[in-house]
Amino acid sequence: MFSVGHSIFVPEVSVIIPVYNTEQFLEDCLNSVLAQTFTDFEAIVIDDGSTDNSRDIIEAFAKKDSRIVCIHQENRGLSEARNAGLDIAKGNWITFIDSDDAIAPTFLEKLLFTANNSAAEISCCASRAFKEGEAVKNEGCGDASSSGNDIREMAPAEALTNALYQNKVPDYSAWNKLYAADLWKERRFPPGKFFEDVATIPQVFLDAKKIAFLAEPLYLYRKHASSILATAYSRKKAELLDIAESVCKLVQGKGVELEQAATCNLFSASCSILMRTPDTQEFADFRDRAWDNILRTRKATRSPKARFRNKVAALCSLGGRAFFEMALRRFG
Repeated sequence: MFSVGHSIFVPEVSVIIPVYNTEQFLEDCLNSVLAQTFTDFEAIVIDDGSTDNSRDIIEAFAKKDSRIVCIHQENRGLSEARNAGLDIAKGNWITFIDSDDAIAPTFLEKLLFTANNSAAEISCCASRAFKEGEAVKNEGCGDASSSGNDIREMAPAEALTNALYQNKVPDYSAWNKLYAADLWKERRFPPGKFFEDVATIPQVFLDAKKIAFLAEPLYLYRKHASSILATAYSRKKAELLDIAESVCKLVQGKGVELEQAATCNLFSASCSILMRTPDTQEFADFRDRAWDNILRTRKATRSPKARFRNKVAALCSLGGRAFFEMALRRFG
Protein backbone atom coordinates (compact mmCIF):
# COMPACT_ATOMS: atom_id res chain seq x y z
CA MET A 1 0.00 0.00 0.00
CA PHE A 2 1.20 3.50 -0.73
CA SER A 3 -0.28 6.98 -0.62
CA VAL A 4 0.15 10.02 -2.78
CA GLY A 5 -0.23 13.67 -1.88
CA HIS A 6 -0.36 13.56 1.93
CA SER A 7 1.27 16.78 3.12
CA ILE A 8 1.60 18.54 6.49
CA PHE A 9 -1.80 20.13 5.89
CA VAL A 10 -4.00 19.57 8.97
CA PRO A 11 -7.67 19.73 7.97
CA GLU A 12 -10.77 20.12 10.11
CA VAL A 13 -12.50 17.19 8.37
CA SER A 14 -11.20 13.97 6.84
CA VAL A 15 -13.46 12.59 4.10
CA ILE A 16 -12.80 8.87 3.55
CA ILE A 17 -13.85 7.43 0.18
CA PRO A 18 -13.19 3.74 -0.58
CA VAL A 19 -13.16 2.91 -4.30
CA TYR A 20 -13.46 -0.39 -6.11
CA ASN A 21 -14.33 -0.43 -9.82
CA THR A 22 -16.73 2.50 -9.80
CA GLU A 23 -15.32 4.41 -12.77
CA GLN A 24 -18.80 5.25 -14.11
CA PHE A 25 -19.78 7.00 -10.85
CA LEU A 26 -16.50 8.19 -9.38
CA GLU A 27 -16.29 11.59 -11.06
CA ASP A 28 -19.76 12.53 -9.81
CA CYS A 29 -18.73 11.55 -6.29
CA LEU A 30 -15.43 13.44 -6.29
CA ASN A 31 -16.93 16.51 -7.96
CA SER A 32 -19.57 16.66 -5.23
CA VAL A 33 -16.83 16.59 -2.60
CA LEU A 34 -14.79 19.33 -4.27
CA ALA A 35 -17.95 21.45 -4.58
CA GLN A 36 -18.36 21.70 -0.79
CA THR A 37 -19.06 25.16 0.64
CA PHE A 38 -16.88 24.15 3.63
CA THR A 39 -13.37 23.84 2.24
CA ASP A 40 -11.13 22.89 5.18
CA PHE A 41 -11.02 19.16 4.48
CA GLU A 42 -8.87 16.37 3.10
CA ALA A 43 -10.41 13.72 0.86
CA ILE A 44 -8.67 10.37 1.39
CA VAL A 45 -9.51 8.22 -1.64
CA ILE A 46 -8.59 4.56 -1.28
CA ASP A 47 -8.25 2.61 -4.51
CA ASP A 48 -8.90 -0.92 -3.25
CA GLY A 49 -7.27 -2.77 -6.14
CA SER A 50 -9.58 -1.49 -8.87
CA THR A 51 -9.19 -3.15 -12.26
CA ASP A 52 -11.07 -0.49 -14.24
CA ASN A 53 -10.15 3.15 -14.83
CA SER A 54 -10.83 4.25 -11.24
CA ARG A 55 -7.16 4.63 -10.38
CA ASP A 56 -6.52 7.03 -13.27
CA ILE A 57 -9.57 9.10 -12.34
CA ILE A 58 -8.37 9.42 -8.74
CA GLU A 59 -4.88 10.45 -9.85
CA ALA A 60 -6.28 13.06 -12.23
CA PHE A 61 -8.37 14.63 -9.45
CA ALA A 62 -5.40 14.59 -7.06
CA LYS A 63 -3.31 16.51 -9.57
CA LYS A 64 -5.84 19.34 -9.75
CA ASP A 65 -6.61 19.59 -6.02
CA SER A 66 -4.03 19.07 -3.27
CA ARG A 67 -6.73 18.19 -0.73
CA ILE A 68 -7.17 14.79 -2.38
CA VAL A 69 -4.97 12.07 -0.90
CA CYS A 70 -4.60 8.84 -2.88
CA ILE A 71 -4.04 5.41 -1.37
CA HIS A 72 -3.49 2.41 -3.63
CA GLN A 73 -3.67 -1.10 -2.19
CA GLU A 74 -4.45 -4.66 -3.21
CA ASN A 75 -8.12 -5.55 -3.05
CA ARG A 76 -9.04 -6.23 0.58
CA GLY A 77 -12.67 -5.20 0.77
CA LEU A 78 -14.66 -2.22 2.00
CA SER A 79 -13.75 -2.57 5.66
CA GLU A 80 -10.01 -2.62 5.04
CA ALA A 81 -10.27 0.26 2.58
CA ARG A 82 -12.04 2.43 5.17
CA ASN A 83 -9.54 1.32 7.80
CA ALA A 84 -6.65 2.38 5.57
CA GLY A 85 -8.21 5.85 5.40
CA LEU A 86 -8.73 5.96 9.16
CA ASP A 87 -5.07 5.03 9.70
CA ILE A 88 -3.83 8.24 8.07
CA ALA A 89 -6.74 10.63 8.67
CA LYS A 90 -5.65 13.93 10.24
CA GLY A 91 -8.96 15.72 10.68
CA ASN A 92 -10.75 16.51 13.92
CA TRP A 93 -13.85 15.07 12.26
CA ILE A 94 -14.34 11.98 10.08
CA THR A 95 -16.95 11.21 7.43
CA PHE A 96 -17.36 8.28 5.03
CA ILE A 97 -18.69 8.51 1.48
CA ASP A 98 -19.25 5.56 -0.86
CA SER A 99 -17.72 6.17 -4.27
CA ASP A 100 -20.96 5.58 -6.19
CA ASP A 101 -22.81 8.15 -4.04
CA ALA A 102 -22.66 11.94 -3.82
CA ILE A 103 -23.18 14.71 -1.28
CA ALA A 104 -24.97 18.04 -1.40
CA PRO A 105 -22.72 21.15 -1.54
CA THR A 106 -23.53 22.03 2.08
CA PHE A 107 -23.06 18.50 3.48
CA LEU A 108 -19.88 19.27 5.43
CA GLU A 109 -20.86 22.80 6.38
CA LYS A 110 -24.24 21.86 7.82
CA LEU A 111 -23.14 18.68 9.57
CA LEU A 112 -20.22 20.50 11.18
CA PHE A 113 -22.49 23.36 12.27
CA THR A 114 -25.00 20.83 13.66
CA ALA A 115 -22.30 19.02 15.62
CA ASN A 116 -20.79 22.18 17.07
CA ASN A 117 -24.12 23.85 17.79
CA SER A 118 -25.39 20.74 19.60
CA ALA A 119 -22.10 19.79 21.26
CA ALA A 120 -22.56 16.36 19.66
CA GLU A 121 -19.87 13.81 18.80
CA ILE A 122 -21.91 12.48 15.88
CA SER A 123 -23.89 14.62 13.46
CA CYS A 124 -26.24 12.84 11.03
CA CYS A 125 -28.40 13.94 8.13
CA ALA A 126 -31.22 12.44 6.11
CA SER A 127 -30.43 10.76 2.80
CA ARG A 128 -32.09 10.60 -0.58
CA ALA A 129 -31.93 7.70 -3.01
CA PHE A 130 -31.51 7.81 -6.75
CA LYS A 131 -31.59 4.84 -9.10
CA GLU A 132 -28.71 3.27 -10.96
CA GLY A 133 -28.29 5.03 -14.29
CA GLU A 134 -30.02 8.17 -13.04
CA ALA A 135 -27.98 11.38 -13.13
CA VAL A 136 -26.98 12.87 -9.80
CA LYS A 137 -29.18 15.87 -9.10
CA ASN A 138 -28.55 17.80 -5.93
CA GLU A 139 -30.13 21.06 -6.94
CA GLY A 140 -32.22 22.28 -4.04
CA CYS A 141 -30.66 19.62 -1.83
CA GLY A 142 -28.99 21.30 1.09
CA ASP A 143 -29.22 24.87 -0.17
CA ALA A 144 -30.29 27.85 1.91
CA SER A 145 -33.92 27.53 0.83
CA SER A 146 -34.25 23.88 1.86
CA SER A 147 -36.90 22.99 4.40
CA GLY A 148 -36.56 20.20 6.93
CA ASN A 149 -33.59 21.80 8.69
CA ASP A 150 -34.79 20.95 12.18
CA ILE A 151 -32.09 19.56 14.42
CA ARG A 152 -32.98 16.76 16.82
CA GLU A 153 -30.58 16.00 19.67
CA MET A 154 -30.50 12.47 21.06
CA ALA A 155 -28.76 10.44 23.69
CA PRO A 156 -26.83 7.48 22.21
CA ALA A 157 -29.36 4.89 23.43
CA GLU A 158 -32.25 6.77 21.78
CA ALA A 159 -30.35 7.15 18.50
CA LEU A 160 -29.37 3.49 18.42
CA THR A 161 -32.91 2.43 19.31
CA ASN A 162 -34.21 4.38 16.31
CA ALA A 163 -31.52 2.90 14.05
CA LEU A 164 -32.26 -0.67 15.11
CA TYR A 165 -35.95 -0.16 14.40
CA GLN A 166 -34.73 0.96 10.94
CA ASN A 167 -36.74 4.17 10.88
CA LYS A 168 -33.75 6.20 9.55
CA VAL A 169 -33.77 8.85 12.31
CA PRO A 170 -30.88 8.09 12.21
CA ASP A 171 -29.88 4.83 10.50
CA TYR A 172 -26.82 2.70 11.28
CA SER A 173 -25.01 3.14 7.95
CA ALA A 174 -21.48 4.53 8.20
CA TRP A 175 -22.18 7.24 5.62
CA ASN A 176 -24.40 10.36 6.01
CA LYS A 177 -22.66 11.10 9.31
CA LEU A 178 -19.87 13.28 10.70
CA TYR A 179 -17.95 11.75 13.63
CA ALA A 180 -15.57 13.23 16.15
CA ALA A 181 -12.24 11.65 15.24
CA ASP A 182 -11.69 10.43 18.81
CA LEU A 183 -14.49 7.90 18.31
CA TRP A 184 -12.28 6.08 15.78
CA LYS A 185 -8.96 6.16 17.64
CA GLU A 186 -9.38 2.60 18.93
CA ARG A 187 -12.04 1.36 16.52
CA ARG A 188 -11.93 -0.14 13.04
CA PHE A 189 -14.31 -1.97 10.72
CA PRO A 190 -14.12 -5.80 10.87
CA PRO A 191 -12.11 -7.12 7.90
CA GLY A 192 -13.74 -9.53 5.51
CA LYS A 193 -17.31 -8.95 6.69
CA PHE A 194 -20.45 -8.06 4.79
CA PHE A 195 -22.78 -5.72 6.71
CA GLU A 196 -19.72 -4.13 8.32
CA ASP A 197 -21.76 -1.05 9.24
CA VAL A 198 -24.18 -3.07 11.38
CA ALA A 199 -21.19 -4.68 13.08
CA THR A 200 -19.51 -1.36 13.88
CA ILE A 201 -21.78 1.68 14.06
CA PRO A 202 -23.91 0.55 17.06
CA GLN A 203 -20.82 0.57 19.29
CA VAL A 204 -19.69 3.91 17.85
CA PHE A 205 -23.12 5.35 18.72
CA LEU A 206 -22.81 4.09 22.28
CA ASP A 207 -19.31 5.57 22.60
CA ALA A 208 -20.66 9.06 21.86
CA LYS A 209 -22.14 11.37 24.50
CA LYS A 210 -24.68 12.98 22.18
CA ILE A 211 -25.91 12.50 18.62
CA ALA A 212 -27.60 15.19 16.52
CA PHE A 213 -29.82 14.54 13.52
CA LEU A 214 -30.50 17.08 10.78
CA ALA A 215 -33.68 16.24 8.85
CA GLU A 216 -32.32 17.40 5.52
CA PRO A 217 -31.29 15.03 2.67
CA LEU A 218 -27.66 16.06 2.25
CA TYR A 219 -26.43 12.58 1.31
CA LEU A 220 -27.42 11.06 -2.05
CA TYR A 221 -27.06 7.29 -2.33
CA ARG A 222 -27.35 5.19 -5.45
CA LYS A 223 -29.70 2.20 -5.37
CA HIS A 224 -28.30 -0.82 -7.19
CA ALA A 225 -30.32 -3.81 -8.28
CA SER A 226 -27.32 -5.95 -7.28
CA SER A 227 -26.97 -4.52 -3.77
CA ILE A 228 -26.30 -6.87 -0.84
CA LEU A 229 -29.89 -6.54 0.38
CA ALA A 230 -31.39 -7.25 -3.05
CA THR A 231 -29.53 -10.46 -3.87
CA ALA A 232 -29.36 -14.02 -2.59
CA TYR A 233 -27.04 -14.61 0.36
CA SER A 234 -23.82 -16.60 0.31
CA ARG A 235 -22.65 -18.05 3.62
CA LYS A 236 -20.55 -14.91 4.12
CA LYS A 237 -23.62 -12.71 3.71
CA ALA A 238 -25.58 -15.01 6.02
CA GLU A 239 -23.22 -13.82 8.78
CA LEU A 240 -25.75 -11.01 9.13
CA LEU A 241 -27.41 -13.35 11.63
CA ASP A 242 -24.23 -13.51 13.74
CA ILE A 243 -23.95 -9.73 13.67
CA ALA A 244 -27.58 -9.15 14.68
CA GLU A 245 -27.16 -11.59 17.57
CA SER A 246 -23.98 -9.82 18.69
CA VAL A 247 -25.82 -6.47 18.71
CA CYS A 248 -28.36 -7.98 21.12
CA LYS A 249 -25.47 -8.92 23.43
CA LEU A 250 -23.94 -5.46 23.04
CA VAL A 251 -27.03 -3.67 24.35
CA GLN A 252 -27.81 -6.01 27.23
CA GLY A 253 -28.29 -4.01 30.42
CA LYS A 254 -28.46 -0.69 28.56
CA GLY A 255 -32.21 -0.19 28.78
CA VAL A 256 -35.38 -2.17 28.07
CA GLU A 257 -36.34 -0.12 25.00
CA LEU A 258 -32.89 -0.49 23.42
CA GLU A 259 -32.89 -4.22 24.12
CA GLN A 260 -36.32 -4.53 22.49
CA ALA A 261 -35.09 -2.61 19.43
CA ALA A 262 -32.10 -4.95 19.06
CA THR A 263 -34.44 -7.94 19.42
CA CYS A 264 -36.69 -6.55 16.69
CA ASN A 265 -33.62 -6.04 14.51
CA LEU A 266 -32.68 -9.69 15.08
CA PHE A 267 -36.19 -10.71 14.02
CA SER A 268 -35.77 -8.72 10.80
CA ALA A 269 -32.33 -10.24 10.11
CA SER A 270 -33.71 -13.73 10.72
CA CYS A 271 -36.49 -13.10 8.20
CA SER A 272 -33.86 -11.98 5.68
CA ILE A 273 -31.95 -15.23 6.16
CA LEU A 274 -35.02 -17.36 5.44
CA MET A 275 -35.98 -15.19 2.48
CA ARG A 276 -32.56 -14.90 0.82
CA THR A 277 -30.90 -18.27 1.41
CA PRO A 278 -31.80 -21.47 -0.49
CA ASP A 279 -33.37 -24.34 1.45
CA THR A 280 -30.29 -26.57 1.11
CA GLN A 281 -28.02 -28.43 3.51
CA GLU A 282 -25.36 -25.74 3.07
CA PHE A 283 -27.58 -23.17 4.78
CA ALA A 284 -29.50 -25.50 7.11
CA ASP A 285 -27.69 -24.25 10.23
CA PHE A 286 -28.40 -20.60 9.48
CA ARG A 287 -32.01 -21.28 8.50
CA ASP A 288 -32.78 -23.35 11.59
CA ARG A 289 -31.23 -20.74 13.82
CA ALA A 290 -33.15 -17.98 12.04
CA TRP A 291 -36.47 -19.78 12.58
CA ASP A 292 -35.67 -20.31 16.26
CA ASN A 293 -34.92 -16.57 16.53
CA ILE A 294 -38.20 -15.69 14.84
CA LEU A 295 -40.19 -17.75 17.34
CA ARG A 296 -38.25 -16.24 20.23
CA THR A 297 -38.25 -12.59 19.12
CA ARG A 298 -41.56 -12.04 17.32
CA LYS A 299 -43.15 -10.45 20.39
CA ALA A 300 -40.72 -7.53 19.98
CA THR A 301 -42.58 -6.52 16.81
CA ARG A 302 -45.52 -5.42 18.97
CA SER A 303 -43.63 -2.20 19.67
CA PRO A 304 -45.22 0.87 18.02
CA LYS A 305 -41.77 1.63 16.56
CA ALA A 306 -41.47 -1.72 14.77
CA ARG A 307 -41.82 -1.62 10.99
CA PHE A 308 -45.18 -2.68 9.58
CA ARG A 309 -43.58 -5.41 7.45
CA ASN A 310 -42.09 -6.96 10.60
CA LYS A 311 -45.50 -6.93 12.27
CA VAL A 312 -46.99 -8.72 9.26
CA ALA A 313 -44.13 -11.22 9.22
CA ALA A 314 -44.66 -11.94 12.91
CA LEU A 315 -48.33 -12.68 12.26
CA CYS A 316 -47.40 -14.97 9.37
CA SER A 317 -45.01 -16.89 11.62
CA LEU A 318 -47.99 -17.99 13.72
CA GLY A 319 -48.98 -20.23 10.81
CA GLY A 320 -45.85 -22.35 11.19
CA ARG A 321 -42.55 -22.51 9.35
CA ALA A 322 -43.80 -23.90 6.02
CA PHE A 323 -46.50 -21.23 5.73
CA PHE A 324 -44.07 -18.52 6.84
CA GLU A 325 -41.45 -19.44 4.25
CA MET A 326 -44.09 -19.60 1.53
CA ALA A 327 -45.30 -16.12 2.49
CA LEU A 328 -41.75 -14.76 2.42
CA ARG A 329 -41.12 -16.20 -1.05
CA ARG A 330 -44.37 -14.77 -2.37
CA PHE A 331 -44.57 -11.39 -0.69
CA GLY A 332 -41.13 -10.71 0.85
